[in-house]
Amino acid sequence: MGKLRTIIGLLIYKYAPIKKNRFVFTSFSGHYSDNTKPISIKLHEIDSQAEIIWLVQKEYIPLVPRYAKAVDIESFSAYWYRGTASMLIDNVYGYRAIFKYSDDFLANVKFKINCFFHSKKKQPIVATMHGTAIKKIGRDQIGNIVLDMFCPNTVLLLGDEHTAKILKRVTFEKIPIKVIGAPKNDVLFQKENLKKQIGLKDDKKIILFAPTFRNDGNDVEGKNVYRSGLAQLNEMDFALLFKTLSEKFGGDWVMVCRFHYHVEKMVNWAELGKKYPGKFINGNLYDDMADYLSCADILVSDSSSCMCDFALSKKPCFIFFPDMDNYGSKERGFYIDLYDTPFAVSRDFSSFIDNIMKFDQKDYDKKVNLFLKKIGSHDDGHASQRVVEYMKTLLIEGE
Repeated sequence: MGKLRTIIGLLIYKYAPIKKNRFVFTSFSGHYSDNTKPISIKLHEIDSQAEIIWLVQKEYIPLVPRYAKAVDIESFSAYWYRGTASMLIDNVYGYRAIFKYSDDFLANVKFKINCFFHSKKKQPIVATMHGTAIKKIGRDQIGNIVLDMFCPNTVLLLGDEHTAKILKRVTFEKIPIKVIGAPKNDVLFQKENLKKQIGLKDDKKIILFAPTFRNDGNDVEGKNVYRSGLAQLNEMDFALLFKTLSEKFGGDWVMVCRFHYHVEKMVNWAELGKKYPGKFINGNLYDDMADYLSCADILVSDSSSCMCDFALSKKPCFIFFPDMDNYGSKERGFYIDLYDTPFAVSRDFSSFIDNIMKFDQKDYDKKVNLFLKKIGSHDDGHASQRVVEYMKTLLIEGE
């Protein structure tokens, strides 16, 4: 039934008539978040007549503002709206791309058929990338066997020159790239306090823990969920951590933990809450990571690209990465040596605490400025504006 449903959906998409001034947005296959969220907000501000459609999972429908239409991404209606869109906007590079893994006859036939049904003339696709390329992706990733890709009518809008260079190769030079800034990072330049909006208290300082997801194990669905944040939590002495933060930076601290959804389900939040009352917050309860970054006073991660986003705020960021060697040499690989970033690297909890105590803001600011210059960041708080203006030129050119 699944394959038949997909075939019917693709037929609907392929032959649905395009409607002028209809913009269809997606993010992470059904969320209301990331780069596409501020793009849609800015589009509405600039052109109130633009018809904005969001394809989202049912649980996120209430998050979509009233001026936009929320559609269940799993429905046939989603295929219809995709097909009738004058433009598609997504936060993943190669949106609706078809990847080729084999050169044998049947694989070639399947590839060409898929290419036909996933393409639509005069329907531009704007794709973004949800972060700076720190760890390897796509065809560069360890063990990957991608041979080619097909992604018609697409332009890729990116936040920095470093990622543009990487994506040029990863996409087989099939997608035009324009470095314009990352719209989701506009919020990091705003002074608006979003703490109450996302359920955080004004009188608490926030340490945001955002580990990368590991996929080389077999504990849950072939993934290594335990090492995707849980192992790091178990290595932490939270009483010492909160005490150190208060001594170094002042204030009363709480930790917001932002995990992959597999990991979040395995955390014993009740036990943590009982042991450290009021100190731990589930950072998956609110959908948009960018807003958590804007509220955080400190970020702790391993190789998540959110570190590069957070650097724009000049607020302290620390790398806590016990399994860095395994991740770099056996699982994923890196484009950027983590020791070449502004963020102090710790392999164990003791050195993590030591790095917090040794933190120097002036030295950090200098390192951040050099790093942002090195990767060629184009973020300045106005990326959403530039993206919407560019989208309009694409429509004019396609008429």
